Amino acid sequence: MLRRVGASYLWVGPIALLPLAVLYHAVSFSAGLAGGMVHLALVAAGIHQNALKHSDDARALLLGTTLLIIGGSEVWATGASGPPNPASLSVAVFNQAGLTLGFFITLLGLAATVAALSSRVARAVGAVAVSSFALMLVVWVLHASLGIAVYRSPIVNVPPAQMPEWFGILRDFMAISGIAVAIGGYLSGAAIAEAATRSGWVRRRAGLLMSVYCLIGILAFPLSQSLRTGNSIGDIPWLAWLMIPWLPPAMMCVVPYYVGVLGLVQVTERQPSSLASEAALSRSL
Repeated sequence: MLRRVGASYLWVGPIALLPLAVLYHAVSFSAGLAGGMVHLALVAAGIHQNALKHSDDARALLLGTTLLIIGGSEVWATGASGPPNPASLSVAVFNQAGLTLGFFITLLGLAATVAALSSRVARAVGAVAVSSFALMLVVWVLHASLGIAVYRSPIVNVPPAQMPEWFGILRDFMAISGIAVAIGGYLSGAAIAEAATRSGWVRRRAGLLMSVYCLIGILAFPLSQSLRTGNSIGDIPWLAWLMIPWLPPAMMCVVPYYVGVLGLVQVTERQPSSLASEAALSRSL
């Protein structure tokens, strides 16, 4: 029963970011952590439901798709505790460490998935996805490390008018690195969606929707920053508000996650026919 629920839950896994955020911020950190554990347990049950006996060729693709699902699920389980708050340093460290772990697992999933693709063109496009996400991860680690260092510094409590000049330079660098993270992450999503479409286990229309989602994500962060004209909420135009769903770093993993789910389904649906063919071959011999 749990495995069947988990198999269905895989399709709505990203929505868990919303209730988990409510648990983390409106109830308590412990409640959010417990909700995240339930979320990961359902994902594990869904993967186990689809992970039947597979041939060696199928296992290669299964490894990559499973890592993509686990990476995205980890990102949402911990990313919902953000954004980082200097007043709760331990929660900020938990948030950044969880996102970094999820991104790293997603990168491993991208590499394993691309290596299992049969088409040369698909592998070439997939290499762009791996390279983009790897560069994003490097910039993200630097960005997150600087953020934690700033949160630990006493200067975070200094009024803005009294902050030293170098802190303004650091803040500008973190804004630029945030844009680089978004571009690298969403570009990787568009590339892996195209690679999966060329391999035939993501339909052309679904692949196009994934690419459009990633294109909006690439533009969302710099556009939201350029449209902001002041420091108050009232100074933010309506177009910038529309970009909010793409701004959390966890949303970069939506496309790789669903590529993993579709790939897992593809392997599972293809396996019974391959097993039947192997059985017929063995009987003929």
